[in-house]
Amino acid sequence: MKKVLGQDPCHLSPSKPPKIIIGYYPAYKLNLKPGIDFSISSSINYLNYIAFGPNDLVNNGDNQKVLITLLNNQFNRINELNVYRTNNRLQFKIILSVLLPTDGINLTQLFNVSGVGTQLATNLVSVVNQYGFDGIDIDYPFKLPCYPLIGGFNSAYLDLLNGLSSQLNTNKTLMITAGQNPINITNFKNLGFDYINIQAFNLNVGSTTTSAGIDKIQQILNSWNTVVTDKSKLILGVEFGGIIEIVSSNNIKQDIDNQHIQAVNVSNSKFPMADEPIPDQCQYSSYAYLSWNTLKQVFSSSSCPTNPSLSSSSWKSGFAKSAKQSFLYQQQNSSSTNYFVVFYEDYQSLNAKLDYINNNGLAGISIADITKDSNDSQLMNFIASGTQPVPVPGGAPTPTATSSEQPNPSKTGAIVGGVIGSFIFVGAIAAAGFMLYQKRKVKMSDLLKDAKNQACSDINRQDYSDINRQVRSDTHNRIYSDTNHQSS
Repeated sequence: MKKVLGQDPCHLSPSKPPKIIIGYYPAYKLNLKPGIDFSISSSINYLNYIAFGPNDLVNNGDNQKVLITLLNNQFNRINELNVYRTNNRLQFKIILSVLLPTDGINLTQLFNVSGVGTQLATNLVSVVNQYGFDGIDIDYPFKLPCYPLIGGFNSAYLDLLNGLSSQLNTNKTLMITAGQNPINITNFKNLGFDYINIQAFNLNVGSTTTSAGIDKIQQILNSWNTVVTDKSKLILGVEFGGIIEIVSSNNIKQDIDNQHIQAVNVSNSKFPMADEPIPDQCQYSSYAYLSWNTLKQVFSSSSCPTNPSLSSSSWKSGFAKSAKQSFLYQQQNSSSTNYFVVFYEDYQSLNAKLDYINNNGLAGISIADITKDSNDSQLMNFIASGTQPVPVPGGAPTPTATSSEQPNPSKTGAIVGGVIGSFIFVGAIAAAGFMLYQKRKVKMSDLLKDAKNQACSDINRQDYSDINRQVRSDTHNRIYSDTNHQSS
């Protein structure tokens, strides 16, 4: 096994777990039950519960009434989450995470009246208290260089933050979820927020760099330090998966290592293994998202995900040294110079990010969607413990999909986590017992529709072709990953 940066990727030096771990959960679009369909790590400090989509506050009229309506519709699910937390003696706090529109029309409509930011803050604080949330997380909608110029928005956003800061009880938490660029608001650092989640990923969109390299992250954090000098309030955001794109290259490994990546836009492209399309607001190219639960199927050993099972896959792996980020690449069948390239998080790349967090005094780490982890929470467990699973010698390769193998959409599905155990005792005169385990199987969608022509307002909207998740038909917004597809 080749060592990278002086470390054996199958036996990484343990990393110190971060002080704060935040997990986002897009409840508004996923019909999942905690403890059955997905797991919540006992190491999570805050669960950011996304109760509604970015345009829901606009599409449903008065935001005070719509907030109550939207949360009433999820009352049973919120109650299930609280019961799950209590029964399992978990200590995480549940934060109401609020997405704002990403397009100019809806955002202008939401903030079209003077003082609406302050009123929205009052309404949000009211529902936080009414439904027993432990705080509020407010998303900053502009994370791409082509965001619409809306005069007065930052002023309204400042009113919103000031209103939340002044009205929230001192025992409640106030967070902001932002992108790679610092928010341009006067006296921003003096606002009473507890944490800023800086979602510094998907940086390869419209750029020549990897998607979440340490070198780029360092530049981003340095720029944020100009407006927030207290590093103990900064959270580094990651996602459990990666971005796949089509790259043109005559020397693919060299171009990746040197970060001279030239993305190409191929009409009606089909991405291998893709879980979700990513509409690119800036119309640079077509991209897709792959969860860790899908990516790990490429590898012969999930405890040491560095060698693809080459006997059944045409994927090749690598580790970008300067970016400290793992990647896969595969030549596109129809081209001699085009490649599918995936930058993603695994134990090795997360190990580098955890070291960066600890060495630079950041508050912790946030995960953009906790349901993207594997069934047995491999990446979350690694973050919480700092150690990877013990490699299993001679593990059988896992069959993987290729670009020419498209599954039957009616058979695809995803359930994150969940083990149901039961004991059945059969007796006559003498008793005999046995245990039957039923485990939900995971099948991830391999089919992607080209997303290059999506509207700007749909930057983060995602389509799920998934029989085990019920996704609202009128919104595809994917977590902050919902509003967090960024470019450099």
